[in-house]
Amino acid sequence: MSDQPHGSPRAREISRFLAELRSRSQRPVAASDQDNADLLAWKTSLLERIADASEDPHTHVVAASARADLAAYRARNAALRAEYQASLFEVLGGDS
Repeated sequence: MSDQPHGSPRAREISRFLAELRSRSQRPVAASDQDNADLLAWKTSLLERIADASEDPHTHVVAASARADLAAYRARNAALRAEYQASLFEVLGGDS
């Protein structure tokens, strides 16, 4: 992710993130899994950059929690995709 911004997030960047959250809450259709993953990655990036500029231990815990949430979301979606792909195959053969 070398194209990610570095340093503490600016107020404008946080404002854009919050505007996106607001916009999503007003949409009648749920976002795709990829859109949700992208939003969680954006949130994680912001929180990590805030933590990098802070000596407050709680700030680092919050960033670590965001990383864990993102990893869990991605893993859950990967498992669901794998289950779906497996369901497309029919087991053939045997004496049953």
